[in-house]
Amino acid sequence: MKKRRRAWLLAGVLPMMIAAKAGKIPADAPYCALSGARQIFAAPMGELFRADAGQPYPSAIWAARADANHDGAIDRAEFVADARRFFATLDTDHDGRLTPEEVIAYERDVAPEIALYGGRSLGGEGQRGGRSGLAEALGLGGGGGSDYGGPMGAGRFAWLNIPEPVAAADLDIDRVVSEQEFMTAAGRRFDTLDAKQAGVLRLAELPRTPAQIAIEGPCRPRPKPRKDRRPDEQDNPR
Repeated sequence: MKKRRRAWLLAGVLPMMIAAKAGKIPADAPYCALSGARQIFAAPMGELFRADAGQPYPSAIWAARADANHDGAIDRAEFVADARRFFATLDTDHDGRLTPEEVIAYERDVAPEIALYGGRSLGGEGQRGGRSGLAEALGLGGGGGSDYGGPMGAGRFAWLNIPEPVAAADLDIDRVVSEQEFMTAAGRRFDTLDAKQAGVLRLAELPRTPAQIAIEGPCRPRPKPRKDRRPDEQDNPR
């Protein structure tokens, strides 16, 4: 009964915590997603962000929050600090370790989309933006079979092809992820993303995720607010 209550609390509290602490998306972030497309982004340590069609791809939400000093770049300290914050939300008993039960709760309640391991990779340029590419990127089928060289699990929605980013931080493979292991994994993932060794990550310089490639049409700039409308009545591009 306690485990069930804990799962319900995790499912209800985490989204509210994420929403409350989310940073502000830049005002000039473009609209790219096709109408009706489901937008999902898996941050490097496994936190999922979602956005409706007509909104910027949700990697912008993560980047805005991780950039603690709002200078337009995420340095290593900010990246690791964001990983530590996320670890604390998953460590529901606050013992500094993610047990198998807590990892399962993450997979079930926080990031259920990462369970979609099947389907094929996006394939060639001809598929990008099409229905087949979209279905495959979101784990909805669209060709059958399996391409083990392509994105799997959370890798479909991420810059790194790590199917289960939280469990993958279990560096000594003892089925428990310590806070130190999680921080070590964060540092390694920062280094992988910082391919130019610039010491910072900038959203505009990071690649699009496989899912993003599949659902995005030509990007359009945000419409300028019309002076004769209230802010809550502004146009929402379709």
